[in-house]
Amino acid sequence: MDFLTSKENLLRELQAVQGIVEKKSTIPILSNILLEARKDRLELLATDLEVGIRSSCEATVKSPGSVTVSARRLFDIVRYLPDAEIRLKADEGNWVVLTCQKARFRIVSLPKEDFPAIPEFDFSKGITIERALLLDMISKVIFAITTDESRYQINGTLMTLNKKHLTMVATDGHRLAFVSGRLEKGAAEAPIEVIVPRKAFQELPRLGEGESEVVFGHKENHIFFKVGRTVLISQISPSKFPDYQKVIPEGNDKLLKLDSVALADVVRRIALLSSERSRAVKVSVSKGSIEISSNNPEVGEASETLDVDYDGPGLDIGFNAKYLLDFLQAMGPGPVILAIKDEATQGLLRPVGLEGRDYRYVVMPMRI
Repeated sequence: MDFLTSKENLLRELQAVQGIVEKKSTIPILSNILLEARKDRLELLATDLEVGIRSSCEATVKSPGSVTVSARRLFDIVRYLPDAEIRLKADEGNWVVLTCQKARFRIVSLPKEDFPAIPEFDFSKGITIERALLLDMISKVIFAITTDESRYQINGTLMTLNKKHLTMVATDGHRLAFVSGRLEKGAAEAPIEVIVPRKAFQELPRLGEGESEVVFGHKENHIFFKVGRTVLISQISPSKFPDYQKVIPEGNDKLLKLDSVALADVVRRIALLSSERSRAVKVSVSKGSIEISSNNPEVGEASETLDVDYDGPGLDIGFNAKYLLDFLQAMGPGPVILAIKDEATQGLLRPVGLEGRDYRYVVMPMRI
């Protein structure tokens, strides 16, 4: 293998794969990327066995072939090189020689035969999704995914495609985020329902800057996202996602309309004196006002009141401050409705006037 390419091209692609590569893997080959030189391009592949990436850039290929090298080491070398042409050539044994102007590096490699196979998909059969829509929906649910890796059925985002309708749901058992939107161009011929791992949705927003579309594909136990010349591949969980519709309350009749930024500011301030373990704040509703308070015997107490157009009965209910702030940050500025029923029923938050989206957030109450 022997090819030449620019530092700009190679660095851009190496940067894209860094999040996929396993940094402390017990399987050494997973810390490497596979470089394949063919015709007039260089293809880069990386995987952690759950999520993979396939990308490419222009190159002058003198001799086609493939090698695997440490992803992190190659990235570090390339980013400190001068802005000039880079030549990378396979040497005798498991060695790769990289030269750039007067710099020369000889890097150890691992056998390409050890690199895991990465599945492919025919994107002529894919579904076109607007990139802005997809990334916005991901940002509205990803924070609610459980961090407990043993809970396989909720250790990811439920993604459903039905004709031109896209839905995403995530939960950790204490709160649930639901968002749906409509596709403008693509459509699913048959309903698709998959659980997408957290890592796949963490990496996807980093790919395809400047691109307007993502092409989605589903094949057996893998899903594929093509953004420009880059393809993200992910396994899907074989588990069944819980029936989330039973969790979304419908009888919450006490409706409080608030400004999301003002509410977030108050919750953030009051949470400073909440218990570091529970992060609990009390929401006290009365005619014309809502009071947010916290009480921690070890550090003190705090309270702050917001005016609200409410004329119903009083109610005290506790929530985890972090859960509230996660939603308010994902929602962004604007009016929000907090719908509650009693101190034992989960609360429901939803933005007002969010055009083209249905965004709902359920948070379980806490004892105060």
